Amino acid sequence: MKNTTNDTSPYLNIMKASIAAIFAIALGVLINVFNTDESNTTENAFLSSASTFRDHVISSHWQWRVQQPTTMIMLIHYDKAGKEINRKPVRMNHNGWPTAALTDEGCEKVWTGLVASPLNVDGFKVHARYYSDTDDSEDNYWCRYSLSSGAYFDYYPASGKTTDIEF
Repeated sequence: MKNTTNDTSPYLNIMKASIAAIFAIALGVLINVFNTDESNTTENAFLSSASTFRDHVISSHWQWRVQQPTTMIMLIHYDKAGKEINRKPVRMNHNGWPTAALTDEGCEKVWTGLVASPLNVDGFKVHARYYSDTDDSEDNYWCRYSLSSGAYFDYYPASGKTTDIEF
């Protein structure tokens, strides 16, 4: 029978532990240095849709002013090359701003009329909610468009005001 002895000195164990700790620290530093901060594409797409929404609120108001008095306009959507891609009827209030029924569905219709796309951004649903300070008053309500991540903006049809996106 062969007699084997396990020669493990305390210095050898400390050295192995030190090498493992140095390796772990170096790996952590390298991950931190080479990590690129990628922007949230969904929030960027929501920003783009909100900008389109805001631009079309203004352009529909000026179109209403030219055609005044009318309760409905036909908003024509163009691509970046200037080619017509869509036409949507948009209901206008007495102040000349896009509006709809005082419901969540009404807010959805405002979005689809102005953005000319369903309530989706980058594959995620945009929630359209109706809010009111008092019941059945067209001057004290707003639509909130939000993502499930928490980003949202508000649209006030009485004044045509669109808030900046809150994250």
